[in-house]
Amino acid sequence: MNDISASPLSWPPGKPRTPASDRKQGRFGKRNSSGWGLKELTVAEARNRVTEALDKFTRQGQAYRVPPDSIIISTNLALRNDGFPRSGQRDPSDPGVGVYFQLDGQNQCIPCDVYSRIADNLAAIADCIEALRTLERHDASLMRAAFTGFAQLASPEAMGRPHWRTVLNTDSHDPEEVRKAYKAAQRATHPDRGGSSEAFHAVQEAWSQAKAELAM
Repeated sequence: MNDISASPLSWPPGKPRTPASDRKQGRFGKRNSSGWGLKELTVAEARNRVTEALDKFTRQGQAYRVPPDSIIISTNLALRNDGFPRSGQRDPSDPGVGVYFQLDGQNQCIPCDVYSRIADNLAAIADCIEALRTLERHDASLMRAAFTGFAQLASPEAMGRPHWRTVLNTDSHDPEEVRKAYKAAQRATHPDRGGSSEAFHAVQEAWSQAKAELAM
């Protein structure tokens, strides 16, 4: 999975984005010291939930089923020295998370962007991993079937498609700057201006992805 970026976000093209207006507040957290209510999870705490859930696939004394160096947590947050998202940052406009890893040699991707905070999307992915482990304990074949869809999201065919920023040739997070980049790419690839229908279609698809990610 050498093409996966830990930052900026590498969202699997095969998974539709959740519109910003449909995102919700998460109910993840930890108990306050007073015992009343929940305290919001930090990115570090949620990140640890993900890595610990993945570690549990491996029984003590066995070879790693999920090699630690195969885990990529992809977000729009700045990174620590170990390549994981750094805690204590303001949430970006796009709170999406993609967790990429190998399970038993098979590339997998579990994405989530239904919550408005990156920490909550990470916690949701951790819960999903725990649910899949429970499924494996009851029926391993069902767990493998459930992971088929996640493997498809991480497949070379899916991930071989360039990120919309690459297609539009922009690193900007400003909607107006992205719109200008789209217009320039649209002109450059238009079949009537010497471009090709394939390149023009890729630009239109990239524009759709950009609008969904930036809530334009």
